[in-house]
Amino acid sequence: MNSRSSGVLVALVCGVMLAVSGCAPGQKNVLPKISLAELRETQDAELERFRELVPYRIIEKDYGITPPREATSCNIIDSQPITPDSGVQLAGRWRAMTSGDEDLEPLLEKIRAAYNAKPGWSTRGGDLPNDTLKSTLVVVTSPENYQYYVRVSTESNSENQKTISVRSFSPCVETPEDFDRFAKY
Repeated sequence: MNSRSSGVLVALVCGVMLAVSGCAPGQKNVLPKISLAELRETQDAELERFRELVPYRIIEKDYGITPPREATSCNIIDSQPITPDSGVQLAGRWRAMTSGDEDLEPLLEKIRAAYNAKPGWSTRGGDLPNDTLKSTLVVVTSPENYQYYVRVSTESNSENQKTISVRSFSPCVETPEDFDRFAKY
């Protein structure tokens, strides 16, 4: 094969890869079309499963799962407003307090192992170097790209309690046509 044929072949392969990936020039990113009610239901059901992995006997105060809240732009880090093209995502949270005497890191490892065993799920450490928070974080990702940030205190607070919290973020989805910026989803 001569160099011209090789160049044409490489260009053709790259073009096909771009088209298949959805990133071809002139095309916008296509987000999944899932209802916000379905996102919330999936997210809250998984938060409840995390909650069930924590032995009830160690919980001193359960704040429960946060009620529905406003959706956010998928471009929230860039402080971009929600537009029909930006997509939206939902956030949620479950939080509880335990006695300051509880060692929560083995519990976090139990949660991590439970999700590593689920097909298609993945976990990774989420602590940053020189993190000033007195806690340990594991990020759990579902096959559908829901993310759950599971954080446990490593030191007790001034009231001799430790925190277990799970923050959740749905995948970005297409902005619904009837989207209301101030509605709770």
